[in-house]
Amino acid sequence: MKHAGARNGGKIRAATAAVCAAGLIACADSALATDSPLEHAYVSPEALAEAAIEAVADQADSVLAALLIRESEYRDLLWPEMPDGEYTPFDFIWSQTLPPSRSARRNILREFEGVPLELVSVDLGPENKIERYASFTLYQDARMTVRRTDTGDEGIFPLMDALVEMGGGWKFMNFRDDS
Repeated sequence: MKHAGARNGGKIRAATAAVCAAGLIACADSALATDSPLEHAYVSPEALAEAAIEAVADQADSVLAALLIRESEYRDLLWPEMPDGEYTPFDFIWSQTLPPSRSARRNILREFEGVPLELVSVDLGPENKIERYASFTLYQDARMTVRRTDTGDEGIFPLMDALVEMGGGWKFMNFRDDS
């Protein structure tokens, strides 16, 4: 895991990831899922969590944002299979999802600036909080445990809330905003 003092290399990787997320260059990152219909999805929840930790270490908000389900992915790929679509307008749901995730990103970047972290584990949550649909699975209450590399302290990283897996690719459905 990257330490706060090793940010220059991390900033270069973050900038490259941002360019990849924007689709401006083809990326050969082995952690990216190539067969998933989700753009910039990762091959595992652990790879996604590692990318989030690195983005936080690099203070790369745009990279962190790219790890989230995009509006078009939600609307076109996920929403048609979700039962809420029968009685709730998509625009309303999206308007309730985006602001808390944006706020969570800002809070996490501020709170963990300069804190050297490494991933310990990812817990996908209890079975009764896993929603399986025809083409994707939603993991409610997913959690990631991290360790401070400077002190050895471990705890739940407050960013992760729900994950989505589709076609072998993993992204954050939203970020947790506990503020």
